[in-house]
Amino acid sequence: MIGAGGLGQVTIQILRALSAATTVVAVDTDAGKLETAEHMGADLSLLSSDETITHIKDVTGQQGAQLVLDMVGIDPTLRMAAQVARTLGHVTIVGLGGGVLPVNFSSPPHECSVVSPYWGYLAELMEVITLAQQEKIKMLVEYFPLERADEAYRLLHDGKIRGRAVITPHV
Repeated sequence: MIGAGGLGQVTIQILRALSAATTVVAVDTDAGKLETAEHMGADLSLLSSDETITHIKDVTGQQGAQLVLDMVGIDPTLRMAAQVARTLGHVTIVGLGGGVLPVNFSSPPHECSVVSPYWGYLAELMEVITLAQQEKIKMLVEYFPLERADEAYRLLHDGKIRGRAVITPHV
């Protein structure tokens, strides 16, 4: 999983709840977010660098990842997603960063599927709510009153929010 911010943190917990046998590897540029990712259930956290792809290949016996979830969606993360996926693997682009996935004869690997979903089904939402009710997933939330909305967006942009930012109106 590329991107260990708020959405990535919840994704780690969902992966952990659905399959204990899965090895979850979190990649991010922020060491603090990676620490949180490990607390949320990631088996391995990697600071994004030139060695990250090699490390993931080593962890997967040079095969690459079966599933790559890009929670960021910018050019560097999409390049990494294409490079760490395995043949017959799957890349899901969740992040709305506006990047472009490089596609040529060998990237992504042969017969690797790529999807970019924007929403799920009501039944899936209900499953996530059930996981939250069972306390199998939790959100780290920072609340901001409406008059501090610009600050919340600035902090999100700068990667300074630990989980999710929620703007609350005056009541």
